[in-house]
Amino acid sequence: MSENVDLNEIREKIAKHVDWALDRKIPLPELQATFRGVKRTLSARNGEGLKTKLNSEFDLDKLSKLKEELEKLLKSHIFFDDKLISVYYEVDVEETTEKLLEFFKNNLSECPENEYHPIEQVKLSDSVSLFQFSIVREISVRDILDPDDLIESISEEYQQLIGIKKIPLACYDLVICDTKNNYVVVAMDLASVLSRSDLNLAYINFNNYLDKDIGIVLTNACDFFPKIQELYEEKTNKNGVTEIVFMTPHGTTHDERLKGNQKDLRDATYHDEGTKAVRNEKVNGKLLGNNITPYRISMRYYRDNRNLDTSLKSSYQAIHAANGSHLYEAYIYGTRNIDELNFILGKLT
Repeated sequence: MSENVDLNEIREKIAKHVDWALDRKIPLPELQATFRGVKRTLSARNGEGLKTKLNSEFDLDKLSKLKEELEKLLKSHIFFDDKLISVYYEVDVEETTEKLLEFFKNNLSECPENEYHPIEQVKLSDSVSLFQFSIVREISVRDILDPDDLIESISEEYQQLIGIKKIPLACYDLVICDTKNNYVVVAMDLASVLSRSDLNLAYINFNNYLDKDIGIVLTNACDFFPKIQELYEEKTNKNGVTEIVFMTPHGTTHDERLKGNQKDLRDATYHDEGTKAVRNEKVNGKLLGNNITPYRISMRYYRDNRNLDTSLKSSYQAIHAANGSHLYEAYIYGTRNIDELNFILGKLT
């Protein structure tokens, strides 16, 4: 009887982990690979199928192993993946670390879901500490409603209705302090799930929380804008541009995305021929020296086990700003440990 109870409990926990992973947009192939890694016959074509397969598994050791592997996957994703980051070098990293350590020592307690509260402090190495905070945010999901499901007086007037549904989602923003490389990273969670306006508001609220509750004021974030052009020009067989938005000297804006099985947009005919036309433009037989001005770029770094992605998303308005073009946030995807984070930081700073 107790073994059956244990089996049912662990199945329920695994099913919740699957739902949580899907809510965080962890790629389904990763979940499938995790299930297959424990037992090949446990895999399925979708999340519901994965959960259904659990009912046919009676080996407690295998289920326990699967739960453990899913928890590792979720933890690495929560710590490092799908983040909007700002990096600070002009800061006293040791003092910042001490303030956070003291705060976590005295404030690890239950708090309301809609308010920030400290969750976990992790020593990643002798010089690197991670401080994790939690808050529940609402995300807006658009659904197309069936007018036939509504009262007749409404359904007769409309052919299509759009509904906005608010879904609560646990977010884990964090601060990483590296005393060896002398930086502080502030990372906002679920950058690909939240809208840009929600991310901007979350960033402001988190920094206000760090200031008012912990006494940490972070200024002079690293300016990533100059890196947009540098990343575009950095071409190797181990990286590729997956998206670029640029302006021509005539003020025309182009938005290009990688298509099909290509690995680098810069090798695509439509991009190569277009940029050559700009660079080869002449007046009276003389080259004008024109070039494109990229202001948004997404880079992919190809690796054997998992690709790493970063995006720098400036705007048309930013490149015409009176005080010059600046960008203080970067998106990172695919990073699952401190070494991979440092690899991306090395490309951005």
